[in-house]
Amino acid sequence: MMRSVLRAAALATIALSALAPMTTWAQAWPTKVVKFISPFPPGGSVDPLARLVAAKLGETLGQPFIVENKVGAFGSIGTAFVAKSPPDGYTYVFVFDTHAVNPSLIPNLPYDTVKDLAPVTLVGTAPMAIVTSATKPYQNFGDVIRAAKAKPGTLSMGSVGNGSLGHLTMTLLQKSAGIQIVHVPYKGGGPMTQDVLSARSRPVSRQWPYWLRS
Repeated sequence: MMRSVLRAAALATIALSALAPMTTWAQAWPTKVVKFISPFPPGGSVDPLARLVAAKLGETLGQPFIVENKVGAFGSIGTAFVAKSPPDGYTYVFVFDTHAVNPSLIPNLPYDTVKDLAPVTLVGTAPMAIVTSATKPYQNFGDVIRAAKAKPGTLSMGSVGNGSLGHLTMTLLQKSAGIQIVHVPYKGGGPMTQDVLSARSRPVSRQWPYWLRS
């Protein structure tokens, strides 16, 4: 089951828009400002990628492409905004891996992932990595496994949210290795990265993987 979910939620950034009639695309486009919604905060991978694409498209097509951050609820707030926007080809959302699992994790999701949104293009993919502050004593992943077995529940792991590929992958790894690591979900990769770099440990009670911390 877990492996099936991981395969379904490919680690990628994809641009989506509200569904629009085909006649809309037959017209000249764009004739006005195009809006890209980044459903995650600055500092992660989605936001800068959206801004790079927006800058290049604006330069190439001669119309402004702006990026707005509408963050929270594992990307579903920004996605809901786009799903409810006019289906005219001028509002897009850049989604991440949580987009594929949110329907299973969030009750009463305010949009239908399949019916209300249309995929536009795969923008990029990225590998997953487990990292920690250079001040930590771990030299390799074997050190992490041994530390987790010696003191179960004392190591913590940050992720970009519940149900993200990092979270699911580390959950599968814990089951396979017989270890227990505390999961701390963040609002996005930016805040998580800052904590990793500063070697700061967040309280587990803050409800907001692939970054390992201790």
